[in-house]
Amino acid sequence: MRSLRVKIAVAMAVLGFVATGMVGAVSYRSTSMRLVDEVDRSIKEATSLLVNIRSGDDRVGIPSRGLLGVYSVRLLNRKAEVVNSSFDKNLELTAKAKLAIGDDKGFDVATITFDNERFRVHTVGATRGAVQVARSLGETDRVLSDLRRRTTFLVIVVSLVAAAVGWLLASTVAAPLRRLTRAAEEVEASGNLDLAVAEPRADEVGRLGAAFQSMLGALQRSRTEQQRLVQDAGHELRTPLTSLRTNLSVIRRHPDMGSEMQERILDDLDGEVRELTDLVNELVSVASGELADQPAEIIDLGALAESVGARVARRKERVVDVDAAAAGIVLAPPAGLERAITNLIQNAAKFDTSGGPIEVVVRDGDLRVLDRGPGIPDEDLALIFDRFHRAVTARTMPGSGLGLAIVREIVERSGGTVSARHRDGGGADVGFSLPEA
Repeated sequence: MRSLRVKIAVAMAVLGFVATGMVGAVSYRSTSMRLVDEVDRSIKEATSLLVNIRSGDDRVGIPSRGLLGVYSVRLLNRKAEVVNSSFDKNLELTAKAKLAIGDDKGFDVATITFDNERFRVHTVGATRGAVQVARSLGETDRVLSDLRRRTTFLVIVVSLVAAAVGWLLASTVAAPLRRLTRAAEEVEASGNLDLAVAEPRADEVGRLGAAFQSMLGALQRSRTEQQRLVQDAGHELRTPLTSLRTNLSVIRRHPDMGSEMQERILDDLDGEVRELTDLVNELVSVASGELADQPAEIIDLGALAESVGARVARRKERVVDVDAAAAGIVLAPPAGLERAITNLIQNAAKFDTSGGPIEVVVRDGDLRVLDRGPGIPDEDLALIFDRFHRAVTARTMPGSGLGLAIVREIVERSGGTVSARHRDGGGADVGFSLPEA
């Protein structure tokens, strides 16, 4: 963060230096031009007032020095020789000044430097020579020199102030960034995600802090769910593993048991292996994020329900009646939605031991699966879609406890909702609702 403050401070200093320097340069040039123009104007007035040139005169008089004040006058003949002069210094003639001599329309303005002093010289041509009126630019140069010093001082002061302001602004901006950096380093070092880093600010830094806080919250929730999944999975795996271990122990202790007992134990082993396989498959689906990676597509909910119902009916040897006369079109991952419907129908077939038909009713984007099983206790209606939740009456039945949790995850990722209620006349009514595409 220190480098960020330095960079912003240097950038502000450079910006202040360039801006103030450009303003100073423009101001200096403008002032210099105006001062020189004012000197030229005063020389013209002095030329018209103090020097009287008449065509044909052989001699031109020069007024006294007191009248001229700051001006110097020099008379030249046609040969560029000095006839009379009040100049303190012998200034050289420029090439353009020589051209004006002897030309009554000739005129030249020049700045001449002599002995480190600048002079502004006007040369006015005449028929018999020329007149030169000069004025020292020493006063003007002193004003410009003072202006240069003031401008340089101002540029330095503004640059330093800009650097200080940039440093303060960078420090203000960097303070929350330093907190975020320390929080990230603490998370890396300790793994603790329960940190408060966000501040009630409405600017970009505040939004960054809020987003970082939300990210930490999401990571904390993900870790909590992961820990819960591992703990619940371990708990669920103990039952089939214990049963497998028990049955294997019985086989070892009684190698000469009867065929009937052996067949019953093998059936138990086979059932436990199937249950263990289903549980592992469900765990892999949930833990690997497989359900979240499927792209959504336009799906005819009624057609999909009929296809899944026919397949489950063949597998479970149960009648599955699908009423999809008013089915709708939804947007969802096809494989995921197919699995959700399959889980709902299989769950109904598992609990409904009456042998009657399982009913699937599709209306627009709403799908309900109805059975004639024992129903769902009131205290479990809001919990049956939680991972590994089982009602007291269902804990002795096979299953992973993840089937309905997978249904909820698929449906909610597609923007829908799940629900469970009692069926009129007994049984359960479980399903979901998706927005129509």
